[in-house]
Amino acid sequence: MNKSVCVIGLGYVGLPLALLSVEKGYTVYGLEVHEKKIDFIKQNYPQILLNHPFALKANIVIIAVPTPVDERKMPDLTDVKNACSMIAENLDHAGRLIILESTVNPFVSRKIMLPIFEEKGFKEGRDFYLAHCPERIDPGNKRWDVSNIPRVVGGISDEALKRAINYYKDILSGEVMSMSSIEAAEMTKIYENSLRAVNIAFANEMAIVMQNMKLDVKEVLKGVKTKPFGLDLCNPSCGVGGHCIPVDPFYLIEESMKRGFDPRFLATAMKVNGYMPSYTVSLLMHAMNDVGKSIRGSTVGMLGVSYKKNVEDLRESPALDIIKKVNSLGAIIKIYDPYIPDYSNSTAEEVLNCDAVMLLTDHDEFLDYDYSKVSVLIDGKNALEPHKIGGVYKGIGR
Repeated sequence: MNKSVCVIGLGYVGLPLALLSVEKGYTVYGLEVHEKKIDFIKQNYPQILLNHPFALKANIVIIAVPTPVDERKMPDLTDVKNACSMIAENLDHAGRLIILESTVNPFVSRKIMLPIFEEKGFKEGRDFYLAHCPERIDPGNKRWDVSNIPRVVGGISDEALKRAINYYKDILSGEVMSMSSIEAAEMTKIYENSLRAVNIAFANEMAIVMQNMKLDVKEVLKGVKTKPFGLDLCNPSCGVGGHCIPVDPFYLIEESMKRGFDPRFLATAMKVNGYMPSYTVSLLMHAMNDVGKSIRGSTVGMLGVSYKKNVEDLRESPALDIIKKVNSLGAIIKIYDPYIPDYSNSTAEEVLNCDAVMLLTDHDEFLDYDYSKVSVLIDGKNALEPHKIGGVYKGIGR
């Protein structure tokens, strides 16, 4: 039997999965609408049959499209719905397996996706099979990649679960765990990212508390880590980035509110994390006051704009919010990020010669710079040692 897969959405989730499937002997089709991605894939990965007319006739169709939140922090499932409609228009009765990898609320697969197919007269468990395997990927992580990260899978029907499990076990070396329901699989991803968001919020809030007490959070955390059990620590920073942590908890908040419970603890955690860019800008304002300068008309250099060290990824990066806020205060902004040259407007040397420097991403390259002549340094990642800074140093909780 010909093994074929179609991946809808060839971004940071879909592309690695498509390439892994090729490696494991599958004929792989890809559907993508963004011109830059299309050109990139055509030039670098010709083994993926891109936007092929028979793509949706593959044995397995995987949906890996964005699921952001809108301005009101409500889940936007437009791309998921559009993908389902496109699949349904091309569906036959061949028993195609459809897998959603995009992160969604519990009940999205059953109550939003499934009806799109049923309205076309197709029955799950007979004409097609619907499963969910929430994506797990950590850009830049050399230990855990798409091939070995453990995964969880849920299905609408037992046969959907069985077929999805077989596919993932065929391509992955990591554990593949079956869940009792598709909702349990959906909740797994939301839960793990909400927990991470809460832990980060606690670290951020404690950093602000310690800053007011004139204590060094980095020293305190070093002491806390001497306890050999019962701890899962996060480090404070200028904000939370990436597609998952700043977004996924809002899915859970929205679904919980619909069911009559206000998850105030989680909502507060998201507010704390959302406040950190503003707090970081306030550190800059205080530091500039310390040296007798106004932000307006001063040059402020930004080191890093990606949300995570050593990766080319701007998604939900707090640096973007910080840059916007500092710019609104009348500063002359100079930006350098070796991983995102298109966003940079200056060299590293020009940034270091600014009236103030803000370290917003802790790329390895930045840790080796000479900061001895910097007048004001705002360390948004607590990556540097204060005694190596020539002028005023302010970190998050330091």
